[in-house]
Amino acid sequence: MIQFSDVGLRAFQRERARLAKPSLGVQIAFTYGCGGAGFRVTFTDDPLDHHTVQEDRGVRLWLDSQCAAGLDGAVIDHDGTDFVLRHPDAAIVEFC
Repeated sequence: MIQFSDVGLRAFQRERARLAKPSLGVQIAFTYGCGGAGFRVTFTDDPLDHHTVQEDRGVRLWLDSQCAAGLDGAVIDHDGTDFVLRHPDAAIVEFC
């Protein structure tokens, strides 16, 4: 399961309130292109239908099938400037 750090959750809640979108959540999708493989992480209140839904402390997380198992144990954090996805087995992923 993907979770928010306490700092990441507070930052997300501030952003959700600023945008006045109470149903805002996080969508994570696996991407592959010329530069290699990675993840695209975005805020949305209109997720793709084929995503798996998880929830952490009132925030919905939509994951495509390749992300659901591969990102188990990841943490959504905030470094004071940007949101980041931290996983013990991967590099840090910045949000788009």
